[in-house]
Amino acid sequence: MNSRAMRLAALCVFTAGAAHGAGQSFLDSVRGEKIAAVVYAQNTAASQLAKHAQSRLESILGDNGLTVLDRKKADELKDVFNTLEDPGAFVTAETFVENAGKFAIKGLVALYLSADSTAGLADYFSATAHADIRFISEEDAKAGALTTAPMGAPGSPPSDGLTENSALINAVQRAVDNAGAQMGMEVMDPAVPRSVQLSIEGPVSLPAKVAFEQRAEADARTLAKAAKLDNETWRKENATGATLAPGGALGAVAGYIVDTDFHRRPPRVYGSRMHVVDPKTQREIAVLDCHPVGKKSGERGTREILDCMFLKNWRYLAAVTGNSLFLWDTERGRLMSSVALKSAPKSAALAFARSGAESFLVLRQGKKTEAYRITRAR
Repeated sequence: MNSRAMRLAALCVFTAGAAHGAGQSFLDSVRGEKIAAVVYAQNTAASQLAKHAQSRLESILGDNGLTVLDRKKADELKDVFNTLEDPGAFVTAETFVENAGKFAIKGLVALYLSADSTAGLADYFSATAHADIRFISEEDAKAGALTTAPMGAPGSPPSDGLTENSALINAVQRAVDNAGAQMGMEVMDPAVPRSVQLSIEGPVSLPAKVAFEQRAEADARTLAKAAKLDNETWRKENATGATLAPGGALGAVAGYIVDTDFHRRPPRVYGSRMHVVDPKTQREIAVLDCHPVGKKSGERGTREILDCMFLKNWRYLAAVTGNSLFLWDTERGRLMSSVALKSAPKSAALAFARSGAESFLVLRQGKKTEAYRITRAR
C-alpha cells in the first residue's frame, strides 16, 4: 500500500447511515463544550467564498447548541494544526490532544470545500459546490468523515444566479447545509437551489458564427423499455423517438397517444408527452405533457413528437411536434416555455447551437431551417 493510500486508510469514511450515526455521536460528546470550526478551500472559486462557508458552518453549529471558537483563534489553530489541510492526513490522538489543549477545545469540525460555475443557457450562471467534512473529539480522538452528494446530478440541481457570485454563494450554502444535515445537525433555514425561468423567442436569424453541439447517441429501444407507455385496448401510446442527456445521466422517450371511443365524436383523440427515464435503473422519473389527450380545435399540424433532445446537460429538455416547440426543466418537472410554429411540419430535427453567450434551438425541416433564441424570462 503506498503512503497516500495508507493516509486515506487512516481516515474512517462512513456510508450515509453510519456517517449520520458517527456525526451524532460526535455532537453528543461535545455538546455544551467549546469546539473549533475551520474551512479549507480546495480550489480558487471556493477560496473566494470560504468566509461565507465559515459563517454558515458556525451558525449551524451554534443552532445545535455548540460553542464555537472565535474566528481569530480558529485561524491561529489552522496555522498550528497544519496537517489538517490535507483531508486524508493521519491524525494521532497525541497530536489532536496536544493542539486541542492549546486552544481549550474539546472537538473540531473541518470542512473541505470546492466550487465551480459555468455560463447558463442565457444571461445567467449555474454553480455547484461540494463539501467533505471531518470531525474529531477529545473523547476518543478518532476522526470521522463524510462527503455530500454532488450537485449538478439528477436530484441535486445546480444553483442559478443572475451573477456568478450569487450562484456560487447559493451553491456553497447548500453544500454546507447538506454536510451539517448528514452529521445529524438540524439546519434551521436550509438553502434551496435557486433557478431562473427560461423562454423561447422566435423565429430569429442565426448569427453568422454559431457552434452546434453534438448530440449524445441514444438507444431508443432500450430507453423505451423504461417508459410507462399506455397500452390499453382502446388507448395506445407509441414511442416516436428518444434522446439521451450528455453523460447519460437521464434519457427521455417521446410518446404519442391515440385514444379511441366509437361512441364519441370525434371517435379518436390524440395527445403526446415526454417520459423522463433513468437509463441505469430503467426507471421512469417524470412525465411531461406536450399536448394532453383531447380534441384538436383549430390546431394545425400533428401532435406527434417529431424530435426531442437534451440541451447542454440533463437538466433541460426540448421537443417539437407538428405545431409547437417546448422547453422543460426536468429537475422540477416544469414546462418553462412553448411557442407555436408558423408552419406545420410533418418531420423535423432539433439542434442546439451557441454563439458567444447566446443559445439557440434550431429546427430543421428538410431544406428549411428556423432558429429560436433561448432567453432568461424577465
